[in-house]
Amino acid sequence: GWYGPRGTAFGGYYPNRNDIDYITIANTGGTALDFGDIITAVRGTESFGNGIGGRGVCVGGSTDSGQGNGGAASSPGLQYITFASTSNATFFGNLVVGAYVPGYGQDATWGMKVGGEGGSPYYNGTIDYVVTATTGDADDWGDMHVAGARSASVNDTTTCLTANMWWSPGGFTNMIMHMTVKTLGSSVDWGWNRTVSVYSGTACSSDSGRGVWAGGNDTVGKQNVLDYVTIQTGADALDFGNMVAPRADQAGYGNGTRGCFAGSYPSTAAIDYVTLATTGDAQDFGDLLVGRSYFGGCAGT
Repeated sequence: GWYGPRGTAFGGYYPNRNDIDYITIANTGGTALDFGDIITAVRGTESFGNGIGGRGVCVGGSTDSGQGNGGAASSPGLQYITFASTSNATFFGNLVVGAYVPGYGQDATWGMKVGGEGGSPYYNGTIDYVVTATTGDADDWGDMHVAGARSASVNDTTTCLTANMWWSPGGFTNMIMHMTVKTLGSSVDWGWNRTVSVYSGTACSSDSGRGVWAGGNDTVGKQNVLDYVTIQTGADALDFGNMVAPRADQAGYGNGTRGCFAGSYPSTAAIDYVTLATTGDAQDFGDLLVGRSYFGGCAGT
């Protein structure tokens, strides 16, 4: 339910963008195509979807034009597209707590906003959820057991693992948190990613239960690492391979067998891909329609 043949990307930076573009994940080469526009140009979004025959939902973000994290006003908005039909996004509803650079979670029917910046306190640990096939305001799911933002998630039919967030007062972390999507409550510890203190990367999940995290920043800059886990096995991540080049603040989407990682700070257009069942280095897929960073991606049909 968290993957599909068409990968879509929403909004982004630099400057703030309202673009939605898409690729066919099984193909390689060429450039993404225009899908439509989100309602307002925004950066720091995330997204989730309900996969086959479903919707993609753009989550939160900021309309501030500045680069600084501290001044980013969080957006409460949710907006959606139907994967099968190119068009502009439509308003879905509001989050319980607006979020800039939130994390996310999803299964075949629910989508989750996980933490983010811009709440009170600024690094907030709230988790909201919606039923993706409906519209309306989000409901309260619970809380992260450690509040933070800028995480990336892998998912299977029941479980969300979110990792590599920025948290206050601790800064970078490679902690992996576990949530059972349809069990309201709090996240719990699950393990650690292999690379310490990476954040603002992205992730993809396979139809066989493997999740792969890609890239991100640490104290010395962008990273090219790929880490992976078996989602139902509580353990530390293992080495998958390397990206084509160091990248951060990108988006990800997958079709169950292939994962794609798109963009990079500040405005890279490149898309890398991996075969999720086989460890190894990423390869060049092609390019986004518009180079950007700080944006969300999801897939369906």
